[in-house]
Amino acid sequence: MGRWKTVFGPEMKARSFPSQNTQIRTAAHILHKMTAFKPHRFELIA
Repeated sequence: MGRWKTVFGPEMKARSFPSQNTQIRTAAHILHKMTAFKPHRFELIA
């Protein structure tokens, strides 16, 4: 969820439910493609 909010923001831009559904599907598809390119690297930041 953190990566989602970092990339797309904390709230949806669409007002109607069908538009929100489209926005979520599109964003999920984009996020899936972005994460498929490179595996996650987690680093400890002190």
